[in-house]
Amino acid sequence: MLILDSLAYIYLFLFSIYHLIQGTVSVFFPDFAIKFNEVLYGFKPREKEQLKMTFKPWGSFAFAAGVSGFLVLINMEKYFLFLIPFAILLIFRAGYRLILKKEIMGYWKVTKIQNWRMMIIQLIGFLLFTIFVISRL
Repeated sequence: MLILDSLAYIYLFLFSIYHLIQGTVSVFFPDFAIKFNEVLYGFKPREKEQLKMTFKPWGSFAFAAGVSGFLVLINMEKYFLFLIPFAILLIFRAGYRLILKKEIMGYWKVTKIQNWRMMIIQLIGFLLFTIFVISRL
């Protein structure tokens, strides 16, 4: 379990950093956020002005998730139950990508490989967090 525990810590650290960056960029630099997400996710939005407005609450949520992740990292053994909402978030995101794959590829122009890559990354996080929690119950 030591290896899986270490991977869970690393994943949570990267998850938290990502959400702090995504949140900051989305709230304060929406034009750059579009380019950032295009590189990261491969999506090419048709309509950008409304998306930039959506980035404000989305980015605020992402920033809060990042801060929350770092708070858990302070003592993951004590606060391990807070991994449950993160695991739920990741499985929902992977599920949306699976269920809406045609729409994602058609509307956002995300390739099949890009979509699967993100689903795999999200499923790995879900599994690591779930295993970490279960091993402490």
